[in-house]
Order: sequence, then C-alpha cells, then structure tokens
Amino acid sequence: MSKTFVISLLAVLASAVGWSAAVPSPIVQDRGECEWKTSGSMPPGTEYCLLYEDPKTHAVELLARFKARLRVPSHHHTNGETLVIVRGKLGIDFGSGERVLGPGSFVRVPAGMPHSTRAAGMGALEMLVVMTGSYDVLGLEHKKAE
Repeated sequence: MSKTFVISLLAVLASAVGWSAAVPSPIVQDRGECEWKTSGSMPPGTEYCLLYEDPKTHAVELLARFKARLRVPSHHHTNGETLVIVRGKLGIDFGSGERVLGPGSFVRVPAGMPHSTRAAGMGALEMLVVMTGSYDVLGLEHKKAE
C-alpha cells in the first residue's frame, strides 16, 4: 500500500467524519406549528416562538409578535439584534424620532443601543428576531401580568 494512498484514504475519512459532525440537521417548520410563549422580560401582549438556539453561543432566532398598538419602552440588549418585519408595521425609535417600517423591512440594532418599539399599524406586529448571542432585555420597566 503506497504512502500516498494511505494519506488520501485518511483525508477522505477525516473529511467524511468532520462533515457529518459539523453539519446540523435542517429545521423545517410550518408557521402554524409555532409554540407561542410569553416572556417574563417583555410586557404583557408580547409573545415569541423560538425557532433556533445555538447550543454553544446561545444566539437565538425567533418570531416575536406584539398585539395591536403595543409599545415597548426604551430598552437595550447585551448582544446585537436584527429585526425583519413579517406582518404589520414596526415603529422604532433610537431617541431621535420614530421610523415606521412595513413587511420586508429590517433594522439592525447594535449591542447596548437603547431603542423603543411599538406595533405602529392598526393590527398586530410580527417580526423575525435574530440575536448575535443570548437574548436579554435590559433597562425595561413594566408591570407584570397578573
């Protein structure tokens, strides 16, 4: 057996083992299968459906929805946040005036940047939320649901 053959065989085996360990299974879910939950860190009237959480970094991807006209006062997050509007209208304010965005629009919020959000249209708001690390809500004061 030649040295080149052995090295090639080991490379193929290593590649196959590494590939199968590194590629996670796809996640396919119908929107109707979402398990909507409430969060103790957000005001009543907000819900989320966790789509994915990275087991190492705890970065999350989730759907979030706000009931009509719900406002989330100024707050910030430890990690960066990207919002993609799926339904309704998002009003977002970084302290210099509100911007209202519709479906397909997105916002990238740097870590630590204070912002307020609201469902700006007549109906509910639904967004895809992608966090660069674990999800938290800091600086937000609200009454807990009773």
